[in-house]
Amino acid sequence: MTLRIRLLLLVLLATLPALAVIIDTAIDQRRHLKTDAQQSVLKFARFAVSYHGSRVAETQRLLNLMAEMPQVRELKTQDCSTLLKDLLFGNLGYANFGVIRPNGDVACAGVRPAAPVNLADRPYFQAVMQTRRLSVGDYQVGRLTNKPVLVIAQPLLNTGQQVRSVVYAALNLDWLKLFLPLSELPPGSAVTVIDRHGVILARVPDPEGHWTGVNLEKDVPIARQFIVSGQGETVKQGRGVDGVQRIYALARLGPAADSHGYIMVGIPSGELDAALNAALLPRIAFFSAALLAIMLLAWFGSEALILKRTRILTTSTRQMGRGDFSARARIRGNDEIAHLAAEFNQMGETLEKGHRQIQRLNRIHAVLSGINGAILRIRERDALLREACQIAVQRGELRFAWIGLIDAATGKMDKAAWHGDGEGYLHDLCLSPHPEAANERQPCAVAALEDRFVIHNEVEREQAHAPWLGQALAYGFRSVAIFPLRREGHVIGILGLYADEAHFFEAPETDLFLELAADISLGLEYIDKDQRIAHMLYHDLLTGLPNRRLCEDRLQQAIAHAKPHKRYVGVIVVNITGFRRVVGIYGNHVADETLSMVAKHLLGQVRQGDTVARLEGDEFAIVLSDMASMQDVIRLAQFLVSAIPSVVHCAEQDIHLVMRGGVAIYPGDGEDSTSLLKNATLACTGGKDARLHSISFYSSDIQQVAKEREQLEQALRHAIAEGRELELYYQPVVDIASHRIVSLEALSRWNSPEFGAVSPMRFIPVAEESGLIMPLGDWVLSTACRQIDAWRQLGLHEIRVAINISFHQLREADFIERLCSTVNAITPQGLNQLAIELTESELMDNIEMTISQLEILKDRNFTIYIDDFGTGYSSLSYLQRLPVHVLKIDQSFVGMLGKSESSTAIVRTVVALAQSLKLKTIAEGVETPEQLALLQQLGCDYAQGYLFSRPKPAAEITRLLKMGTLAPELDPPHEHQAVAP
Repeated sequence: MTLRIRLLLLVLLATLPALAVIIDTAIDQRRHLKTDAQQSVLKFARFAVSYHGSRVAETQRLLNLMAEMPQVRELKTQDCSTLLKDLLFGNLGYANFGVIRPNGDVACAGVRPAAPVNLADRPYFQAVMQTRRLSVGDYQVGRLTNKPVLVIAQPLLNTGQQVRSVVYAALNLDWLKLFLPLSELPPGSAVTVIDRHGVILARVPDPEGHWTGVNLEKDVPIARQFIVSGQGETVKQGRGVDGVQRIYALARLGPAADSHGYIMVGIPSGELDAALNAALLPRIAFFSAALLAIMLLAWFGSEALILKRTRILTTSTRQMGRGDFSARARIRGNDEIAHLAAEFNQMGETLEKGHRQIQRLNRIHAVLSGINGAILRIRERDALLREACQIAVQRGELRFAWIGLIDAATGKMDKAAWHGDGEGYLHDLCLSPHPEAANERQPCAVAALEDRFVIHNEVEREQAHAPWLGQALAYGFRSVAIFPLRREGHVIGILGLYADEAHFFEAPETDLFLELAADISLGLEYIDKDQRIAHMLYHDLLTGLPNRRLCEDRLQQAIAHAKPHKRYVGVIVVNITGFRRVVGIYGNHVADETLSMVAKHLLGQVRQGDTVARLEGDEFAIVLSDMASMQDVIRLAQFLVSAIPSVVHCAEQDIHLVMRGGVAIYPGDGEDSTSLLKNATLACTGGKDARLHSISFYSSDIQQVAKEREQLEQALRHAIAEGRELELYYQPVVDIASHRIVSLEALSRWNSPEFGAVSPMRFIPVAEESGLIMPLGDWVLSTACRQIDAWRQLGLHEIRVAINISFHQLREADFIERLCSTVNAITPQGLNQLAIELTESELMDNIEMTISQLEILKDRNFTIYIDDFGTGYSSLSYLQRLPVHVLKIDQSFVGMLGKSESSTAIVRTVVALAQSLKLKTIAEGVETPEQLALLQQLGCDYAQGYLFSRPKPAAEITRLLKMGTLAPELDPPHEHQAVAP
């Protein structure tokens, strides 16, 4: 064998370590890439499992709260369904809430079924009935919602520990679609939720829903193996249901003993191979080129003096073969051996550089792995950022690392976290980015303002070009890299990394550092979204105030703090009286703005540490914590309620507010948050003080009044539905000059089997507050129309009957059409014997709308009265535009005729005003001949009162109508008449 051949073989042998390094690098890189891919997909699967677990725990607390509600415990179907529907509206993560009877029938639900539904065959229901405790069911497609859901059920037990009913909540699986965009998984990834039997319940992507219902246990071997194994989680590679080869992370949802289902997260394995090839092929090409060059040099270097030089080269090669990449062949000259030695030395430098690069890559991968682990387990922003900086310095062998976040309001860079030696450098240069700083090319400012990463790998050489580089070198920084942190396409901060080694931040390390910045940004986004979700769960969306759940929690904390210190806690429930009128007149947008202004005012008045919450609708609560005495609570409560403005300017309107407050005080009025809030609400709704901004304090009398009021409302609801307990009485209106009966006023009377004869002054306010005034008004209208028709059959054609119309009826969109339809059904063409009475104060609410509605009624031949005239706040400019026919003088003025000069003057003015506007006048509450004589003298047209007749049933009124006239009674009863719709 020739020396030249031997030399070639020797050179070939010398290149083997380099080849081994390249192969080892490729294998190691493939292992890291695969590990990172597995960790990434497993991270998302664990995050989904963690989120699922929190949802199950939250649902259990929600079911406990539902079980305490009287509508659910007493199975009042209508109230229960309404409650669950309202609860479902405020909890978007649920598909349904419901209550099941022991036989499996659905008693009530937030999503009401079109037909009766029985759920006795559902496993979760059977489990609850057998165990009498909380049960988490299978993932399933709900019968009521027709959506993939997880049902959680809990029994309600009676005193005998028997199941009275079962409350349940159906969790949506829509969260899967929300999480996938946040995961930053590569294109072609798939996330699948399957039940415990391997059937797909939800898959993303799957816009057409083709995969729902497919059994993975039959078609996907890795899914079958995982389900059978009983493992909690695993990572496997295989083909999915769509035939695509992926790396899958499979995780169990729920504990091993009671698994609810499984989640599969897969990313295409082709991405891993592509990344490996992109990194490996350039190294192979480089190695091939280097080997060819060395062989050529060896071929031409086998001339004179080759043996001596080859020994030197051989020695250097052996040193490098032992891992000493700093070994060099010190051969001078310009011949082939010298060239070979030079190439060998260059190869050694390349290998040494590659070795250092591999070490840096390993360190950076360790940093990425550590920070990704921190993102998965840390849910607090500052703690995450601190640990990220610490990992970057310790595992990445950096000198200093810091994270700055930009204040959106001021644009100032705030130092959020740091680690290492260099904090003073931040105060000098990096904490106030501004345009001038960008002009000086400070990397912190450039990265933040221009949204790009900035790297300086030769600080020592570049320091003459920028003053800040000299300062960086003074802190020992020879390489500087700044990476922007982004959220939703906007820069929110920067990640600053500083090394004491030049050329530390070079490709491909830079790509890994960019990935590091992206991971930190994603972690911040996850934490921000978690905080926003938590805020939405515990705060009112309109006002931003704590909701009822958070209010009860803070109230319970205040009680726990006050109890050992013998302190007091107060709860104020504030309600805006008549707020529905604001909604009806001005619309929801003005009502919402009004609520926001009230909330802002309350926040500005309370002490630090107190809580202002919005319970629901127009109801607010104020928690006064750590009060020294009961008198302090009373004084502060009175101040807070009285300080609420009575007029707020909103949408160019002056909104008049009347506030009613109720106060309960710990410990006397309750020893837990539920009792205190309930008793404060009772004090608010049960108070009798009708003054502006009144306040009531809880007592047993208020509780009894509230209970009686609830019983009265239920009895009235039943009476309206049945119609047998209600009756219309009629009171004649008499021409003062001829004593002829000219019209009648229809008045409601209620004879309750439970309460006896109930005064209209008692049941009409209840009807208005509860909304029953609508069906009650419809009953009055239909009953009066039938009576008009009955009188017409008896030949009484000219009598006019007036009915009282409430503000709530007039504001209904279809009320006028229903009114006209009812009248036309019993009235001959062109004849309308029905009159409409509206109170003066209600007419002036939204006057333009009222005028347009009354114009329609006038065109339909209705006679229109203004009732209680003189007690409101009518403007004469509007009065002349109102299409009315009759003014009714309020009985408070009539009763004082001859006794009070001011009352007589008012009646005289009203009569003169009506005559000038060509309107008729009716005096209400006429009880004495002296009043009648004075009214006739003043020119009043008609009179109504006990002087002529009490309100009487239709049969007795028929007899009076046939007489035609009514003579005044000389000694009528002196008591005020009760007028009601």
